Amino acid sequence: MRLSVFMKPWLVASLLIFMVLGCQKAAPVKAEERPVPGGEPGNPKNTDTPVKVAKNAIGSEIQEFNEKTDAFKESVDRLRQGNPWSDFEPTGFYLPPNTVLTLKVEQLAGSALPKLLIGTYSFDTLRWDPLSVKLTAGTNTIAADPLGGLLWVRYTTTGTPAAKVRITFQTGAVRAPVFIKDETVDWQAQLNTYTGAPAALLLNKNVYLVVKRSRALSTGSDAANFILQTIDKGVDKGENYISGLDGSAPEHQLPTHKILMTESNKRGLWGAASYYRTWFAPGLMDEALTAQKIIASGWGAWHELGHMRQQQAWKWSVLGEVTVNIYTMAAERAINGGGATRLKGAPTTNAMNFLALTDPNKDFNSNTQMADGNFTRLFMFHQLWLAFGDNFYIRLHQQTRSERPDLSADADKMRYFMLKACTISGRNLSRFFRKWGFRVSESVYTEIAGLGLPEPETDPSTLKDS
Repeated sequence: MRLSVFMKPWLVASLLIFMVLGCQKAAPVKAEERPVPGGEPGNPKNTDTPVKVAKNAIGSEIQEFNEKTDAFKESVDRLRQGNPWSDFEPTGFYLPPNTVLTLKVEQLAGSALPKLLIGTYSFDTLRWDPLSVKLTAGTNTIAADPLGGLLWVRYTTTGTPAAKVRITFQTGAVRAPVFIKDETVDWQAQLNTYTGAPAALLLNKNVYLVVKRSRALSTGSDAANFILQTIDKGVDKGENYISGLDGSAPEHQLPTHKILMTESNKRGLWGAASYYRTWFAPGLMDEALTAQKIIASGWGAWHELGHMRQQQAWKWSVLGEVTVNIYTMAAERAINGGGATRLKGAPTTNAMNFLALTDPNKDFNSNTQMADGNFTRLFMFHQLWLAFGDNFYIRLHQQTRSERPDLSADADKMRYFMLKACTISGRNLSRFFRKWGFRVSESVYTEIAGLGLPEPETDPSTLKDS
């Protein structure tokens, strides 16, 4: 379907000024190729009609896609995480139900061809995972689909990425509203014009945020930009930072892929994370992902993003909802959020009460003597941060990526974490782990003693937020 071309007054005026001043002659820029205006002087802040997107940009009829590394190879193999990230890219188009889609695929490099995904992971329980269609070179006619959905392109390889295609969207698909951080100037105009899609897409450096149209309509341009800016800050200076993704070695490069965050109509779950996506109930969206509340109560958003980062080598069975909050708290500190002090009060009291127990059989992995187990266990990880700072977790992540341990048993994961904690901190932490009820083979404590490390100058088990 051809999209109408809008010639803006500022463009005409600019061309006239160049002609009058005798500037260097240049061929007129076609509207299809004109970059989307940003915030620079002279560009409109809000337009009455949607800005014509640049060729190859999201929402353009003609887009080019480069092959990328498969999410399992990157997230699980390189980064040593549990959940593969969102290894697909948005097109800015929506396929209405029962509509035939036609598009043309041209091979520009290599021989591999992408897949088209119809629908968004976990957006709707009617289609929890998108329909995947393998594309072929030339014209593709995709039969009418009863559900439709946003269109995405998955173009991945477990080898070295080398292929490239150009896709021309011809008939069937309609535009969906798309807000790009620090770029979009026509948000309201898009919402007024692109009414055929029940969802809208907001994106920044790190995430794809998919929301229902009703939520998009109530989210102004400034609010949308603030949400996306805050997410980038929390991820870049918080979750990615504490994960040691500093580019200092190939294994410590930032991920290729973003993470999908989608509003979902699934009942019974407040928020969750799984392969290729995180999803949020409308109530959690209200609580954590609005401009008014993301700073004060964004914990749930950072928490689900944190699940996509948990390294498996030191996440034994009781830590699924524990180590995730290492990233949550790092993000909260980065944005000066309300959750940065989440462990004050009752969590501190519960942890100190557990530490004070003299029962030799107390067990870190059991809730029998532990109140609010997940947050009490988190307090142990927090005390290591209080004692040794950000660098403790940065080095733990980096060494886990470099060493690539392949562990499955809880005992092996606990041993790995305990030894790493000691070598990274440069301290014998046996007393600390015994106080926390780490009931491992005595041989692990013997190994720690064999490292010949000094005791901590300050007992980490006494530390708490001031």
